[in-house]
Amino acid sequence: MTTATQVQPVGKKASTTQYDHSKRPFGIRDIIGYFFGDFGCNMSFSLISSFMFIFYTQYIGIKLTHYSLIILITKIFDGINDPIVGALIDRFTPKDGQDKFKPWIKWGGIILSFSAAVMFIDSSGWSYTARLLICTLSYILWDICYTFVNVPYGSLNAVMTVESKERTKLSTARSFGGLTGGSLIGFLIPIFAYGNRVVNGETKSIFLGERMFAIAVFLGVMAIISFYLTVKNVEERVVHVTVADDKKEELPKQKFSYINTLKNFIRNRAIVGLSFVALSLTIFIMGAGQLNTMTYQLYFKDGTLTSYSMLTRLIPLFVGMAIAPSLTEKYGKKACVGYPSLVAAIIFGLMAFLPIKNPFIWIGLQVIANTVVCIATVAGWAMVSDAIDYQELKTGERN
Repeated sequence: MTTATQVQPVGKKASTTQYDHSKRPFGIRDIIGYFFGDFGCNMSFSLISSFMFIFYTQYIGIKLTHYSLIILITKIFDGINDPIVGALIDRFTPKDGQDKFKPWIKWGGIILSFSAAVMFIDSSGWSYTARLLICTLSYILWDICYTFVNVPYGSLNAVMTVESKERTKLSTARSFGGLTGGSLIGFLIPIFAYGNRVVNGETKSIFLGERMFAIAVFLGVMAIISFYLTVKNVEERVVHVTVADDKKEELPKQKFSYINTLKNFIRNRAIVGLSFVALSLTIFIMGAGQLNTMTYQLYFKDGTLTSYSMLTRLIPLFVGMAIAPSLTEKYGKKACVGYPSLVAAIIFGLMAFLPIKNPFIWIGLQVIANTVVCIATVAGWAMVSDAIDYQELKTGERN
């Protein structure tokens, strides 16, 4: 049975939140299921953010300038692609009793896993033009697939529960899943992907790119299993319906307007602010993942040290997750995003300019910085659902 739990007037119409009580109550299954969603996403995201650069420049042989141009072009496309995918998902209206977001995760996850493996096909013996093409096209394919999975996955938070504390638990589970997946990749892959070779009488740490396709296939299977566990264990309980404010009758479904949605998005200061936070985190995660790999290999002269970077994720994972909920409850989500981000920026700034020679000092500073980043990430993800609610409050439409 579905019952209306909340009505918020907006002009001549109002938004009512309907909670489907025929589905089981929110519980530990939802938290575990949501954990595996970001765990599955990071089976490819962490792989690509940490090893795509070194794979194509050191092993496949693409010039750095050409690789940079490829990333620039694909990221411009990504800026166009992401809102279009979001609009397509928004326009999808399930039949009564069917889920809105879970089907995208279920089927998109399979294609996402396939596309990640394609990116690591050994094309080192191909012509240079062919190598450029597979790098560009496979990355675009992966990026589209990742959006089709990650956008509905993020939207699940707002339809699983209306309770703020439960949403924070889901946000914590998401961060925990992402960091766990990334940590496993950061620990295990360098063990198999690097080897010592004698070059011109000198022992060097060499990246063994021929092993990456098998690694990507294995991680793809892990991702598919993870997405299955997400779809199997989470429930979409919350349905949002626009009604007339005088008769409280459901209005006819309106045609989705991408332009109006974009205008409303720009006017939503909360979601715009969170978008800048997400932009900064993405730039940092992608950049740090690639640069750290090269730092251990070229600066500290041992690529296998990348495995120790697991500590820079696991320690912040347990410490940050343990204290983030109590900190957000005491100081608020906004403060727990802003101040930890500032502290992390200062630490990483020092790391960029100080001549650090000991790799374990480098790792220790990362542990401290990533712990406060973890707190900011948990608080930030929890604010997304609040920003979506604010959009609905101001416009009467839940996009």
